[in-house]
Amino acid sequence: MTLLETLAGLGLATILAGASVVQLAELVASARVTGAARTVATALRLARGIALAGGGTTEVRFDPVARSCQTRDTAGAVVETRFLPSPIGFTALPARQRVQFYGLGTGDNATVAIGAGARVRRIVVNQRGRVRVQ
Repeated sequence: MTLLETLAGLGLATILAGASVVQLAELVASARVTGAARTVATALRLARGIALAGGGTTEVRFDPVARSCQTRDTAGAVVETRFLPSPIGFTALPARQRVQFYGLGTGDNATVAIGAGARVRRIVVNQRGRVRVQ
């Protein structure tokens, strides 16, 4: 091998490594948003489970300033509080900034969107109380 071939090989390896670092950063950011969406979906599913077990109304309240969601039982006591990671926030919330679940497992129709930059994930709750991440 000549010195010229070695330098060309090193240059090509540097370009490929730089491109992969950019893609890796995008992958990590997307995974963070997906993880935060799953955290919010878990809080909603927990609230539905509490409503089914207790036979009363349970709600999840969203605080866009604190980037948190609180699960509250029938008496209004806070059962759990979950926070979103630093760069991620709520991009869309229901009008009342809460989702309620009832004793039969039904719930309010609602869509909660979270994101960071251009990456957005939506958590959808239907009338039957089913929670899914899109």
